[in-house]
Amino acid sequence: MTAAVRSILVLQLIVLSLALCVPAFADTPAPPRDYAKETENGQYIFVMLAPPERWVSKDTELRKTYKASGLYRNDGSATPLWTVYWYSFSVYPSSDGRHIVRMGPWASSVDQLALAFYENGKELKSYLIRDLIKNQLKLKHTVSHFFWQKELKYNDKEGTILIKTHDDQTYLFSVKTGEILQR
Repeated sequence: MTAAVRSILVLQLIVLSLALCVPAFADTPAPPRDYAKETENGQYIFVMLAPPERWVSKDTELRKTYKASGLYRNDGSATPLWTVYWYSFSVYPSSDGRHIVRMGPWASSVDQLALAFYENGKELKSYLIRDLIKNQLKLKHTVSHFFWQKELKYNDKEGTILIKTHDDQTYLFSVKTGEILQR
């Protein structure tokens, strides 16, 4: 084998190994980040601060004003109406300033949180993924996790959240109690 052929084979192996690594990086959960979400009526703002030990995207401007995760009046006030001590990538704060729906993390087990309901920062009710899924074989899987939720519709005016799952279940929840209103 000539040196030129050997060099081409080595180069091909390097390119192939790099190509195989790309999907693994694309399928990792996103790191926690700081964010704020305004209620539909604009009167309140829910602030979510990432845990300090897992910072990747720290919002220094947000952290200058707000010192804790929780609900604030949307008037520049830095005093929380109530606080929370958990992290979620996705929340749905209610315009009444009292209720919030917390979505669970990237799903890697049916024993993880699907969603939870809170009033003034205190948990009312929570559901694990296994509580809402009837047929795990219909879930959409990737290398590192799966998708259980196909559709989500939050209705602030009615105080409901509708979830359709990948195994064709439909749930309508009350945001104020966390109870299932319809299946």
